[in-house]
Amino acid sequence: MKKNIKKWLAGILAAVCLAGTLAGCGGQGTGAVSSETDASASVVSASDSTSAEAGKYPFTFKDSLGTEFTLEQPLEKIVVLNRQTAEAVKILGAEDKVIATGDTTIENNPYLGFGELPDMGETSELNIEAIIGLAPNAVLVHTNRATEVLEEKLNPLGIPVIRIDNYQPEKYEEELLLLGRLLDAEDRAQAFLEYRQGIEKMTAERIAGLSEEEKKSVMALSVGFINSNGGYRVFPSTATTGEMGVGEGYATLLAGGVDACPEIQWDPVQGDTTIQVDEEYALSCDPDAITLHGTWLGGYNCTDPADYQTVIDNIYEISSIGQMQAGKDRAVYVFHTDMLGASKRHIGVLQLGKYLYPELFGDIDVESYAREYFEKWLGAEYQGIWFYSAQDVQ
Repeated sequence: MKKNIKKWLAGILAAVCLAGTLAGCGGQGTGAVSSETDASASVVSASDSTSAEAGKYPFTFKDSLGTEFTLEQPLEKIVVLNRQTAEAVKILGAEDKVIATGDTTIENNPYLGFGELPDMGETSELNIEAIIGLAPNAVLVHTNRATEVLEEKLNPLGIPVIRIDNYQPEKYEEELLLLGRLLDAEDRAQAFLEYRQGIEKMTAERIAGLSEEEKKSVMALSVGFINSNGGYRVFPSTATTGEMGVGEGYATLLAGGVDACPEIQWDPVQGDTTIQVDEEYALSCDPDAITLHGTWLGGYNCTDPADYQTVIDNIYEISSIGQMQAGKDRAVYVFHTDMLGASKRHIGVLQLGKYLYPELFGDIDVESYAREYFEKWLGAEYQGIWFYSAQDVQ
């Protein structure tokens, strides 16, 4: 206990010293970031910072929750508690600025190369004391996790909590550009988005000629929920606000499909990305195709297709999908969540388009695009099984 108290005090002293050397803000800033809401803050001007470029700093911005910050210089020491943001940082080539991660980044995104860094734990069980001891310039975390707890514990010590998701479709580009600005990697962010948009454009052009009658209806479901008890949790394609829905569901529209369950909408305020429906409703949707999504099946470390085959066989046995048109046609497609839910969405949508309309995408080798993404943008070897069709089950 005494050792822990000493470590905690040492962490506070380190944070206070750093804040005093640079700048602070009512608890929102360790020098690189400050907030206008604190009248007593001693802000470092752009001319005082050796890393500041003329006219570029100070830079005032809002995170995805609308909290306002002022950046006095690029962030150099960040703790990333959002594995999707960790991947975005890697895309930007700014991985050397990450001093710790969390949110199962090491487990689910091993290809990012953060395995040797301290792990702050899942966002439901964070090691706040360890974060304080690292004295980061900022902590980056989801908009809907560990809400208020991080701000309550870290802001008084001058450690700002910046909330961005880096996976929700309606905010993805804006958040990546912001992250590029914060990490002094704007050019890389723009280059990646141009590359990504090029593949999205190709997909859009292939499906452009489809009439509404030709479009296939798709129901996007949680693979874990249906595999565990045969139940249905839907990823909605639209939000109650009229905007884009959850990534896995919105991908249906991007791939040229229509939502088989259009009445089910996502409420961003609630946070949950799936909505449970009963069997009767699911059967009434009677989709032409079903997509199944999760992080525990497939992905980077998956090498055996039998992993997918076992799950698909079980789902057919314990659920009623065999009664739907999609089930009868075995038009059931499993995607690792990351392949349709975040920065890999452009690849996953391309594959979904090929599943739905093979005649339009017959010449497309989706694996080649996946390989390019890993090798060019993540600097990692491409491997794993990221998507699978029930039609491939022997």
